[in-house]
Amino acid sequence: MQNYIPSILLVDDEENCLKVIKDVLDLEGIECITANNGSKALELFDRYEVDIVISDIKMPGLSGMELLKHIKSKRPETFVIMLTGYGAIRDAIESIKHGAFHYIIKPIVMEDFLVQIKEIMERIQNGNISNHSHMEYLLKNKKIIGQSKIIQNISEFINLISASNLPVLIYGESGTGKELAAYTIHNLSPRKNQEFIAVNCASYFEATLENELFGDKADTKKNVIEKAKGGTLYLDEIGNTKQSLQLKLLDILNTGEIKMPGSASPQKIDIRIITSTSYDLRELATRNEFNAELFQSLDVVNLHMPALCEIKSDIPVLTTFFINELAVKFGLENIKITDQAMSLLQNYHWPGNVRELLNIIRTAVAVCEGNEIQIYDLPSRISEEKAQDILKKDENPKTLLLADIEQEHILNVLKAANGNKSLAAQMLGIHRDTLLRKLKKYGVD
Repeated sequence: MQNYIPSILLVDDEENCLKVIKDVLDLEGIECITANNGSKALELFDRYEVDIVISDIKMPGLSGMELLKHIKSKRPETFVIMLTGYGAIRDAIESIKHGAFHYIIKPIVMEDFLVQIKEIMERIQNGNISNHSHMEYLLKNKKIIGQSKIIQNISEFINLISASNLPVLIYGESGTGKELAAYTIHNLSPRKNQEFIAVNCASYFEATLENELFGDKADTKKNVIEKAKGGTLYLDEIGNTKQSLQLKLLDILNTGEIKMPGSASPQKIDIRIITSTSYDLRELATRNEFNAELFQSLDVVNLHMPALCEIKSDIPVLTTFFINELAVKFGLENIKITDQAMSLLQNYHWPGNVRELLNIIRTAVAVCEGNEIQIYDLPSRISEEKAQDILKKDENPKTLLLADIEQEHILNVLKAANGNKSLAAQMLGIHRDTLLRKLKKYGVD
């Protein structure tokens, strides 16, 4: 397996971006095929055995999001990384719900980008092609990490409900750890030695999902529900299912039986069903967009996983945990994070929640020099947001000229970089010569 070289499909309607990324990969000895639109990408995906797809989200014609759904419906094991502009970060987060492994914000920091690609390639070469869960490090630990009152209450509640066979409906934004909560419930239950099977409903087309769960009479392989027999079936983004599938799930919950395709009579099925959603299912049921009876059956026990911005006091705990786990993975020792870098993490608004934190720490551990994560090892959007927050707190913001705001931000970043101009330029996303000209204008040596 070690000699296998994963194949990459690169998709972007911007020819310059496509060329730059391909050239960078070529220099690293990483070959890829390219497509300048979604339709061509889909043709290439069907023609070649592609392991990794890197695609822009915003494209004319077949969009990156539509391409993602096609890919996940055909070969769910494919790693998909989405590229997006900073202003479209909501689309990027939405893509995670539909099965994307990660998203990268443009302009791309090539060093960070290569770290991500090489790690995925290593996972494929080592035979670890499971890409559906960003919580792999937490799942190994078999518990929810955090010391805040909210997290402690969730842990206590999970301990209470684990022993029963009642359905559980988990609410929460994408990246908050809903799968981790489901796995923890399973792991603390009498079913812990049986299968825990997770299915992301949003990553399949409707017909494909129904066949995956219930089988197809033309296909003799076991369906997902059969595989989960005696264990736990976790259905993420249950709100993305169609009515016919919802009725079949309702039938299982009401009767404890399942009718297989081509079978004349139903079979008994012992299974616990845990579902999750980032939508308001009650509201969807009220609008007849989700089966109301199924909602009532799933919502017997419900649990809310908080957004990371609601539990910011847990960021140091999570960060330290991720650093330690990743340091072991990369064969490193005594990796620390500076107080300044930790402060930036605690002041960021975290639209991607714990998943985004894990991805940022993964990259920071890989690229940091020595054994300490500095502020310049973090994405520039994090330091920029902190600077913007400082400016928003100004008592008379209308009295500031744009040039004044720029100067204050540049000097703050320079200070944070301990006067290192090269590092400050990198954090600001500008060329060092540009920074030097601006500092000369401000009278700073």
